[in-house]
Order: sequence, then C-alpha cells, then structure tokens
Amino acid sequence: MKKLCGRLILAAQAAALLLFAGGCGDYQKINDRSQIIGIGVDPVPDKPDMLAFTLQVPDLEATTSQSPSLGTGGRQGGEAMPYKNFYVEATSVQSAVSRAQTMYNKSFFLGNLETVVLQTGLSERDLTRVTEQLMRDETIDKLAYVVATRDSARSVLEARTHAPPATTIEGMWYNDMPQRGYSAPEKLWQFWRDAELVGREPHAPLVEATDDSIRLVGTELYFGYQPVGWLSPDDTLFYNFLAGQVRDISISVPDGARTLDIRVVRSRVHLAEDWKGKRAVLWDDIRVRANLNSTETMAQRPLTNREVERYEDIVEHYVRDQCLRVLRAMQSVQADAIGFGYRYLIRHPERLFDIRDHWGDAFGNADVHIQVSCRISREGNLL
Repeated sequence: MKKLCGRLILAAQAAALLLFAGGCGDYQKINDRSQIIGIGVDPVPDKPDMLAFTLQVPDLEATTSQSPSLGTGGRQGGEAMPYKNFYVEATSVQSAVSRAQTMYNKSFFLGNLETVVLQTGLSERDLTRVTEQLMRDETIDKLAYVVATRDSARSVLEARTHAPPATTIEGMWYNDMPQRGYSAPEKLWQFWRDAELVGREPHAPLVEATDDSIRLVGTELYFGYQPVGWLSPDDTLFYNFLAGQVRDISISVPDGARTLDIRVVRSRVHLAEDWKGKRAVLWDDIRVRANLNSTETMAQRPLTNREVERYEDIVEHYVRDQCLRVLRAMQSVQADAIGFGYRYLIRHPERLFDIRDHWGDAFGNADVHIQVSCRISREGNLL
C-alpha cells in the first residue's frame, strides 16, 4: 500500500511539473518570439541625431501568396522563409527595437542576428555609436556579418531574393565557404576590433541590390569609423593575396596577348615591418600554390619542367605587380587593413602613442617590398 501511494505521489508531482514548468508544454510562448536577422542603418537628412533603422524578421506564418514582395527559401532547400521589415527612426539600436515592438505582436530578440548593413553615407560619429551599441548589447550575436552599401541599407534589405536578404548575405560566407578571393568578409566583432585597434583599420564587403539578387561590388575601406575608399572585386582578390587569405579559387593570368588558367589557388604570407630612419619599411612575402588548369595554347601534351617554371614566373610577376598596385591604393587613403602597424606595436609597445597618433601618415609614406613565390602542380591535369 505504501509503495502504491508513493508511486501515485510521484506521478502527481511529475504531472504538476509538466503542467506548470515554463516552456515545457507552452508552445504558444515559444511562438511569441521573433528573431531579428537583419539590421540596416541609414542617415536621416536634416536630423543629425536620428538614424533610420530597417529591422528584418522572418515571418513564418506568412505565405508568398499573401505578399509577393516577401522572400522565400532559406538555409535548407525548399524551406519557406517569408520576412517582414520594420522601418523606424531612432537614436539607438535599442530604442529602434523598442519602437518597432509596438508594430508587432511577437517579442523581438537579437541572439540570431545574421547581417548588419551600413550605408556609406553614415558620419564617423554615427558609425561609431551604432557599432558600439551593437557590441555593448550582450544579447546581440557578434558573429553577424557587416556589409556596406552605397545605396540605402533599406533597399538592400528589401531586395527580391529567394531567401530573406539578411540570410542571403550571410549565406555568401556561411559555414566557412571554402572559396575565398573576390570578397573579404568581416564579422561584427572583427569590424569593431579593427576600428578600435591601434595600427589596423576595418573593411567591409560592398554590396548592392539588383532586380532579383544581392551582389558584391567590392570592399569598402575605413580609417577608424570613417569610409575613405573602396576596392573593386578584382582589387579585393589581391588584397586577399596580401593578407594571405586566398584559397580554392581559379584565376586567369595574362601572358602577353594570351592567358593561362590556374585553379585551387591558395596563399599564405610572412609579414614584416621596421623603420629606416624616419620612414616605415613594410615587407610582404607571399607564397602561392596552385594547379595548372590550361596553358595559353590549350595544348594537350605533357609539359616540360622548364615550361612549368616559366608559368610560375609569369604568375609571380603578375601577382606581385597587382598586389603592389592595390597596396599603393590603400596607402593613398592610409587604410592599413592588413595590420602592419598593429604587428609592429606588438613588438614595440613602448611606441604606443607614436603609432596611435602617426601611423596613418607613416603607412601612407612607407617603403614597400613585395616578394611572390609560386609553385604550380600538374596533378589531376591532362597536360
């Protein structure tokens, strides 16, 4: 009898836990939350203290037939992902979320933020405060990607894409895309780190909305929180060579009036920096490995070692010339996105104030030495 009573009491306690424990059986509460996956920030004309925020959330209850402007698709094939955008003028990210909350019946949260879109017309003051607000809020996902646009951030987050625009942008680099070359992604925490570090400047992929997609159009360069220039996608490729971040891409290399193709291109670098008198001296030793895809003549015959060495020389000279051109362009706007100054400061912390106050000029006037060595493999080729 005692055993039976004990079992009945235990069963009653278990039922009470299932009934009253928050989140266990209350599926409605789970459905009462909505994640903000994208934040766009635009300046507001004639209102220097205000910013125009676009907040994007997935609307899982909607269907594409209800709103033809909503995106569909998602990270999993065939998964419907309609979305809603909320437009708010506010002085901070947090106040924008609070204002947008009055327009929606679900509780917003920022733990799954995917993309932050920054308009290049934002002032240094505005970009500083937005970045600091995003970093200061412990509920915000710091792994969200930061992109810049010359159009309005609102137009980018309104693009007609198969997935929500914020998810589409994140998907360009999501899950550590194996290919890296024509874009230079930057996450929120990296953007903030580079803007705050002494001797290193941030950058962000530059995007624009098209009729049915979002495309990369280059890389925006910053000096602190101030946009100062940009690199085209081709220039971004050689920035990635300078930074040792090229992997698994294919490129065409001109050889006079003809071209040769190499694939599975990978790079790594050894950087060095010093001073010669009052002038900074920078070294970038780039190591390139690649497979030969096709020669200028498209010949289907075995190549001699001398021919392979000639192709390696062609690649070395081409990469060196283009990297030097891109680095000179970065020097012209004092945007040390590679971090030469920070590397020097690590070894010479006693020069903190000098590097902090004068590295921009020193980088812009530095002597540059770029060396490229290339090794081409013929594995897997018919050549």
